[in-house]
Amino acid sequence: MRVLTVEQMRAADRAAVAEAHIPEMLLMTRAGTALARVAARVTALRGTRSAVLIAGHGNNGGDACVAARGLFEEGFRVQVLMTCVPATLKGAAREAWDEMRTAGVPYVVLASPQSWQEDVAVCSGTVLRDGVIVDGVLGTGCRGAPTGAAEQAILWINRMRPFASVIAADLPSGMDGDTGETPGAAVHADVTVTFARPKRCALNDAQAWRVGHLTVADIGIPDDLCDREAAEEPCQLIALPALARTFVPRAWDAHKGCFGHLCVVGGSEGLAHAPVLAALGALRSGAGLVTLALPAAGAAAAAAWAPEAMAHLLPTEGGALSGAALAEWGGDFSRFDGVVAGPGLGTSSAARGVVAHLLDTVPGRLVLDADALTLLAALQAGGAWQPRTGQERLLTPHPGEAARLLGITAAEVQADRLGAVRRLAERYRATVVLKGAGTLVCAPGGVPRLNRTGNPGMACGGMGDVLAGMTGALWVQGLAADTAAATAVWAHGTAGDEAALAEGRTALGATALARHLGAAYRLLEALGSG
Repeated sequence: MRVLTVEQMRAADRAAVAEAHIPEMLLMTRAGTALARVAARVTALRGTRSAVLIAGHGNNGGDACVAARGLFEEGFRVQVLMTCVPATLKGAAREAWDEMRTAGVPYVVLASPQSWQEDVAVCSGTVLRDGVIVDGVLGTGCRGAPTGAAEQAILWINRMRPFASVIAADLPSGMDGDTGETPGAAVHADVTVTFARPKRCALNDAQAWRVGHLTVADIGIPDDLCDREAAEEPCQLIALPALARTFVPRAWDAHKGCFGHLCVVGGSEGLAHAPVLAALGALRSGAGLVTLALPAAGAAAAAAWAPEAMAHLLPTEGGALSGAALAEWGGDFSRFDGVVAGPGLGTSSAARGVVAHLLDTVPGRLVLDADALTLLAALQAGGAWQPRTGQERLLTPHPGEAARLLGITAAEVQADRLGAVRRLAERYRATVVLKGAGTLVCAPGGVPRLNRTGNPGMACGGMGDVLAGMTGALWVQGLAADTAAATAVWAHGTAGDEAALAEGRTALGATALARHLGAAYRLLEALGSG
């Protein structure tokens, strides 16, 4: 999905009203409803039904008023804090406030900096506990450092963040909508709900932590009006509305044979659980059948964590799988719709034989992850590998693995992630998932796509294994390689964000993330085509 500058988004808004004849109030209602929907989901994860909404003088304040009315009418405990005198509101924002007041939503006007220092606790304290704060203080038109009541409201939101989840409307208040810079006070959000299209500030890696989980809400502006305003960017954003258009709901009479058969190859002494985590990710991502090829040491983990998978226990050499054992069991792998290889495989000479065998024999979809990437780099550097005609490859490196594949340092990869992912895609003629804070997906000759879901709690072992299995599962279900990768990356991050909201970032692990995958796929199913 292309990003828009602030002015491009304004032009699309104006065109929606003037050319598509969509009333401004209808656009605001849809935006506010999307905010309320996200707020309800977050409060459900926190086990509460309370919300404090901060409304400023612009359209984002109007969005917050719409959300407040929606939550109030659903039985939530709601408190609205106004940073401006309501009489100063104009247009749709004034209409939204009038409707909120008529509905009986409690509100307090805190239009002076002093009131945010002296009165705000009395106005909001009873509502806040374990609830959400919706940031509608400032919008995309903000330039320079916030001042007055707006500045104090932002500082208060950040002070309250340990006690409530923060949801920003369109972008965190205080952030420049084009550059992502924050010249003064700026909100630190857990979730940002942006409307129609992502704003250019989403590309600012240094400020991504302020945005939190980014979700794009479709408010009904026709795609052609948005896209004609969009300028070509060095990358695009992976976002729910675009993904949902390619996510086809299952037919009523579908059976397991309709959703692909994935084989996961990996494991070694001490790491036999890694391919099981990949199988778990695949099973939780809808693969019709999953077969595990792993050492006998992984049997117990497979039975405990992925009992639906068919486990084939293979002999090892020095604790590692070998190419010979794989050849004897797997043949040319034509009976599978795709293969995921690498989790826990190790980098021994025996494991190198496994990767070489798969590169030579897998006729179609092959996902290379973890140790398989290190071994691929060695094969490529030694001239022992050339791309096989007809084979489709998908690589999932972290920066260190990407560095080995390119023959450079990890620091060089991180200094130019866009360039690195493009070079990897071209060199290996593969779709590439360059993992990290701001994971990138790129197909050969394509425009890289940036993911903004996920959080630091996901920086732990096993997360990449789950992602590899998810990617393979979506791929064998018929999605194109880059679409499968983008969908998996987005769903993986979204599940991580859901888990963090429900259980905290400290307690987040690979199996906890897998438990929350259903929430991510449910969003895709709700908006999916068909």
